[in-house]
Amino acid sequence: MKKVMILLAVLLTANVMMAQKKDRTDAFMYNKNGQYAKAMASIEKCVNHEQFAGMKPNDQAQAWLYRAAIYQNIIQSGDEALMAQAPNALEIVYESLMNCMKNPEYLNDNKQEIYQRVGNVMNTYYTKGADDYNTGKFAEAAPMFKKAYDIAKSLGSSDANDMLNFAATSALRAEDYATALGYFNELKNNGVDGVDVYKHLAACYNGMGDSENAMAMINAGLEKDPSDASLIVEKVNAYMKEGKTVEAVEDINKLLALDPQNAQLLFVLGTIYGDENNKDVYDTEKAKKYYEDAIEINPDYYDAIYNLGALYITMSNKLKTEANELPLNKVKEYNDLVKQAEDLVRTGLPYVKKAYETQPTPEVKSVLKTMYVQLKMNEEAKALDAE
Repeated sequence: MKKVMILLAVLLTANVMMAQKKDRTDAFMYNKNGQYAKAMASIEKCVNHEQFAGMKPNDQAQAWLYRAAIYQNIIQSGDEALMAQAPNALEIVYESLMNCMKNPEYLNDNKQEIYQRVGNVMNTYYTKGADDYNTGKFAEAAPMFKKAYDIAKSLGSSDANDMLNFAATSALRAEDYATALGYFNELKNNGVDGVDVYKHLAACYNGMGDSENAMAMINAGLEKDPSDASLIVEKVNAYMKEGKTVEAVEDINKLLALDPQNAQLLFVLGTIYGDENNKDVYDTEKAKKYYEDAIEINPDYYDAIYNLGALYITMSNKLKTEANELPLNKVKEYNDLVKQAEDLVRTGLPYVKKAYETQPTPEVKSVLKTMYVQLKMNEEAKALDAE
């Protein structure tokens, strides 16, 4: 009786294997005849059977290759109804080919077809990633580029690192800093060790709120190229966030040495020196000079023009406060300070006026009117109100 049961078990197993081979053969024939829905049903029945793992390795590999071919044909068919039945067709092709390539013997015997199909999948992922990136869908682009990279790497393609860089950049632009950090680190481990990698790693760490590691990456990048302007800017921004204005000024001056006609850098220095909160470097005379230099380079630089006018108002207000704090018997000193304060407002007036002419916002209009009133320029104040 025991022998009979063993024989039945062997026969049952053999029948299962035969049925799986038949499903695989049916899938091949349906695919060959363009009956992709039936081919899909047959191959899924084959690879998802609980006894599939018991098939010979080459039979399994062949089933995976058939599966990849079927789903690629579904993608290429353009049949929307058919594609709706397989919304993850590209993922299935990718998974199937990766499983197929696990068998070195089968891969060696069918290398041309397998690599051609793998290359098509890689190009499809890359194209999808590029389309998403160009339409601003950075979160969707990143995994597409990453899949293209994984395939390119498995093929030993020289383009692999470029695809990983696209994936990393997409993740960074999507503000998925943790994913971008992983990709850029992998890129660095692959031997891509240029300044840009450190710059992007710093941006990732900054996005994650890790200023210590961000600064470490900035410094590592500057060791590669001490004159890289964008890295110096990153360092300045990091210093400003930490309130390290002295260090920020030093690095801005490094940038100015590289680009002495950069009005924006001069403006930034003006704002730093003109901000009372920057106690370590606060210096209104230096602030004036930097604003004036910026305006000399760019006479229509609105921000520098307005800030210079506002700086004179701030200086004037300080003198008025100082005058009001004098003892009552200090009449001459009081009058001198008030006169100096008025002169400062008069000096700043042309800058605020020009700023208003350039950008007539309600805020600037209000400042300009206050200056007219302080200088007893009543007609000008009335005219301003009438606008």
